[in-house]
Amino acid sequence: MSLEQDFALAAIDWLAGDPALMAQVNGVFHRAPTRIATPYLLLDDVLATDWGTKDKPGREVRMAFSIRDASQDAHAVSAIAQALEVRLMAMPRDGTGYRLVSLHPLRSRTVRIGEIWLATLDYRARLLAP
Repeated sequence: MSLEQDFALAAIDWLAGDPALMAQVNGVFHRAPTRIATPYLLLDDVLATDWGTKDKPGREVRMAFSIRDASQDAHAVSAIAQALEVRLMAMPRDGTGYRLVSLHPLRSRTVRIGEIWLATLDYRARLLAP
């Protein structure tokens, strides 16, 4: 696999391994499931560009997470977003197939679309091959 694919799968597993986060959502997925009750968390997009050095391949990865929730107010989706960020920022630096050099939140947005709250959170990760 590629650095960005290894990292994306590791991020999903890392988030799914957090009991506090999993108590708030019905699952963590890479692509929208066909049938799942809200709230749930998706890793929507993974975009990668070259970030290598002279002696190691590397990637700068942009990840877009989204949270969907059908609560009456934005409190629940905000709590899930906070739990996601806390857990993601604690992700181990060494993984299978990559070395995480840096991880930074870029932007977030919360909107109401019909009956669903949608929060999107974008992160930038810089990875090097181990």
